[in-house]
Amino acid sequence: MVKPIEQPVFQLTQSHRDIIQSVISILIDRYPIAFERLSQLYSRSERNRDFFEFKMVHRFLRCNFGEYDQYNYDIDSSGGFRFEEVRCPLRGECLDEDVICKPQLNSSLTDRESQILELIGEGLQAQNIASDLHISIATVNRHRENLKAKLHLNSVGQIIKYYHENCKK
Repeated sequence: MVKPIEQPVFQLTQSHRDIIQSVISILIDRYPIAFERLSQLYSRSERNRDFFEFKMVHRFLRCNFGEYDQYNYDIDSSGGFRFEEVRCPLRGECLDEDVICKPQLNSSLTDRESQILELIGEGLQAQNIASDLHISIATVNRHRENLKAKLHLNSVGQIIKYYHENCKK
């Protein structure tokens, strides 16, 4: 079940491409080991890209977010995942535990994320960063959200503070 903020609940299906693409993008950026394992598990479906990606997202969500809970969001407004212990009959025996279930966050920054971190740290706005780097504002925003997730930060102010305390020479 999916409950977007201030929208009705619905069951995720293969036709919800925007949600599936969003989760796939987060998996690739933040949880590459989980993404690789899911790709291996569902490789027989790879020729049907929509079904392949749906199966990967469906499994990832089932393994990490458990039952539908209308009071606590599993994915926060900035795209951060709040994993929960899922009741699974294979708990403790599953080969994919700590790979797909409870995956490790890839906390190493890419060159582009480091570049965006520096520009945010210097006080540039998303529009200026996009213009300077010849990328879209949406791409800048995606990098900013990845930075927040990888550095365990919650706001742009915290990114700026982190930059000045840890990166600025």
